[in-house]
Amino acid sequence: MKMIKYYAAAMLLSFVLVWVSREGWLLIPSLWISMSFFCVLLAYVTNYPKIFRKSETGSIPIWIKLLLLPYLAGAQLYNAFARHNDKVPAIQQISSNLFLACRLFPTDIEMLEAEGVNAIVDVTAEFDGLNWSAEQEGLYYLNIPILDHYSPNQAQLVHAINWIKSQHRLQNKVVIHCALGRGRSFFTLCAYLLVSQPELSVREVMQQVQNIRGTARLNKKQLKSLISVSKQLIEHAPQELQLIINPVSGSGKWYQHDNEIIGELTKKYQLHFHFTEKDTDMTKLTSSLVNACDDTSTFVACGGDGTVTQVASAIKDTPHTLGILPMGTANALAHVLLGFSSKISPITEASKAILNHQTVNMDTMTCNEQTALLVVAIGYEERMIDHANREQKNNMGQLAYIQGFFNALLKNHKMVIKLSLDGQTKQDVQCSSLAVANAAPFSTLLAQGGGAPDWQDGLLDITQLDYTDNASERMLSLAELVTNSIKQADNKNFKIQHYQAKTVQISCDSMFQYSIDGEIESACDLTISVQPASLSIIWANSNNM
Repeated sequence: MKMIKYYAAAMLLSFVLVWVSREGWLLIPSLWISMSFFCVLLAYVTNYPKIFRKSETGSIPIWIKLLLLPYLAGAQLYNAFARHNDKVPAIQQISSNLFLACRLFPTDIEMLEAEGVNAIVDVTAEFDGLNWSAEQEGLYYLNIPILDHYSPNQAQLVHAINWIKSQHRLQNKVVIHCALGRGRSFFTLCAYLLVSQPELSVREVMQQVQNIRGTARLNKKQLKSLISVSKQLIEHAPQELQLIINPVSGSGKWYQHDNEIIGELTKKYQLHFHFTEKDTDMTKLTSSLVNACDDTSTFVACGGDGTVTQVASAIKDTPHTLGILPMGTANALAHVLLGFSSKISPITEASKAILNHQTVNMDTMTCNEQTALLVVAIGYEERMIDHANREQKNNMGQLAYIQGFFNALLKNHKMVIKLSLDGQTKQDVQCSSLAVANAAPFSTLLAQGGGAPDWQDGLLDITQLDYTDNASERMLSLAELVTNSIKQADNKNFKIQHYQAKTVQISCDSMFQYSIDGEIESACDLTISVQPASLSIIWANSNNM
């Protein structure tokens, strides 16, 4: 009510100014000031901090800044004056890894660095945060928009607490700040301490902080809200996510997107981070985590298709669920499960799916007892993947695969193999390509002999391109596969064979290379079999299939 009265008085004064200057050159500036304070008053009357449109990374859109400039300029001057005359330091350490502060400015970066603080929780709505400086300095940043003298709601506190815990698990020190470091930030800090130390009372936690920052205080409504919401937070612990992170996937995409990922997923989950190294056995790592879990858990594979497959091999045939944060080059499984939009904004779409947490049972397959989710292939597909080495993928992205594909097409190597489906007599086959698919997006053309494979039908889809030295026939086969990938249709090209089976056996007189979910292996014999509905996995919805 106090803030509402202030802004109502400011708006009335601005209306008087409008009336006085209605026929003069001050009319437009007066209307601007009136509109600015009217919007702010409306925000406070309705407790609607979103009127400032402040993003989670702390930036306010330029059009909002222009509209509310009279208010924002006044707030800027007041906060600078109040900070200059404050009785306590701008930033104060509350515990070994937690700090409380007033509004931060770029000039505070040096002080933050001196204290080893590298993560910021901004609980203000009414002015730009330190977002641009935070990004430049490599700081983690989260904004929880709360109006002055108001309290964060339970969802906002869950988000803030989960985020702070995640930063601490990453060995980062966190500072929480509002305008003057007295109310909103104090509230948020107390809520975090109450969840972390449930044996303490609200009064004890408040006193613990006030012994360090004497100006910190809550109004009556904030105190009542803290007592109420802290009980809910303690009694209802958030779900946990186990993130299996391959930090080198996609030229280090984790470190390009970690602030976004942590900011999104902590809205609902407590995060546990498990980083892999070059020699880490991801299947073994995940298995150890699975064995340590008493309840049903969700494991999120953060990496390319190879990372996803290795994590999935430890989760299949268990009650646990797999999620995907696509950070590789192709991200084919994300394309299948999350739809084409995942090719445009993979992190955003994957995070949204994980928050929604819709699950479905997916078939998997084994190839010589090795788990696969997508495609086992010889010929064109294998040569395409083999051509796209790590350096080329880092430099060219998916163009490395396209270049590899056309190289394989031009060389047109003939494969002479024996093929058996479901235990039938082996047949001699001469082919340029053979793809055994459990799941494949339309962009995996060489697996589209019967259209997009159905990863829930308990069958494998086999697409065979017979060998031909006629370039026109090869191009015709590819054109038909493109058509099949768009609209499922019967093959009219006799050079394309499509089968379905539960078991596929491939053998050759000599050792040959094959690709399995984007990784290159070699063998003389392959035995591939489907395992129906063996993996619980997060997906977007049926419209994205």
